[in-house]
Amino acid sequence: MPEICLIQPSGEPIHLIEAKNDRRVDDFADDSKIKSLIVAARQAVESKTRRQLLHARFQLVLDRFPCGAYPALPNAVNLPGYAIQLPRSPVVDVVSIQYIDMAGVLQTMPPADYVVNSAMEPAIITPCFGKIWPIPLPQIGSVLVTYDAGYASPMTVAHASDTTHLKVSGPVVWLVGARVRVYNSGGALPSPLDGDSTYLVATAVNGAYTLTDLAGSAITFTDDGSGRNFIGVVPEGIRSWMLLRVGSLYENREEVAILNRGKVELLPYVDGLLDPYLPSVY
Repeated sequence: MPEICLIQPSGEPIHLIEAKNDRRVDDFADDSKIKSLIVAARQAVESKTRRQLLHARFQLVLDRFPCGAYPALPNAVNLPGYAIQLPRSPVVDVVSIQYIDMAGVLQTMPPADYVVNSAMEPAIITPCFGKIWPIPLPQIGSVLVTYDAGYASPMTVAHASDTTHLKVSGPVVWLVGARVRVYNSGGALPSPLDGDSTYLVATAVNGAYTLTDLAGSAITFTDDGSGRNFIGVVPEGIRSWMLLRVGSLYENREEVAILNRGKVELLPYVDGLLDPYLPSVY
């Protein structure tokens, strides 16, 4: 489906240091090369799984609303003909649904007029019960669906000037009371954060957040952490696959492998790491 990335993700889900440690590279000569391979690995996994790793904002561009029949829903889970399917998972939020009306004016649908099933992957959007899709101008690109997707966003802490707030880069906004987890690549999380723990968002103002533990005790940072820190977690299976792909690309820099004897074989478990994240079949 045609879509535009309106807000690009900030950085990559794997830090250069983690990729170098995985390859046991301790010099700096190949840093630029390894960075480019991290990008290539991330693009490959996003293409294979249709999943967005770091949070980004997309706009799906359609010529019209789906116009399948409105039958009764016979199954526990249904894909109605009138549903909009969002190409990327996991969907965090549908920002807006806009259309050009018959007078040529861009209109925005009230959120109360549609429902999003983000538990399905790909997620779907349908009109609420008793509603129908509006009638857009019959021309290409007359329907615009803007949504956020991804697992995690980079975060930073500057404890020397502020021991309570973390700053998040990306389009996604966490609401007060939301449960969040964190992870680090290439270093250590800001102390006392722990990648195995769940936290609550206590305050949220313009991309700056404070956290508490589940008991309600405020989190006070004692250092900035190191490497790259994230709020939200990119699944470990995906990150492990990326490191394997970076290693393969780093060690094999030609299009073909020329061997004097033996054969090149793909390790059978490698792509199996992505099996839980492949697009669902309804």
